[in-house]
Amino acid sequence: MPQLTKADLHYTDYSWTAVPGDDPTQVKTDADRLSRKEGYEVLAYLNSFVGPEKVDLSKATRLIIEWIVHEKLPSNVQGRTKVTAWIVENYVTLKPSYPR
Repeated sequence: MPQLTKADLHYTDYSWTAVPGDDPTQVKTDADRLSRKEGYEVLAYLNSFVGPEKVDLSKATRLIIEWIVHEKLPSNVQGRTKVTAWIVENYVTLKPSYPR
């Protein structure tokens, strides 16, 4: 399973320090909220993403999803379920614009 690491991420403006009340070891249980600015949450989210039929995704695909979350995801789309649904709905349209 190709998991991303911090070094793989394209963006360097993430915070890697948990804010008060946020535990970086509990990202799986924080199922409703995704802080797009916290690196450990984004990294765990990207690594949890799977394709149809639970097919594992390549690192390249996960990095495209990082770009979508960082650059294209509307700020009013909140919660992991809604974020995931928005990415799935818009991935094919947005992928050709991926700058890398």
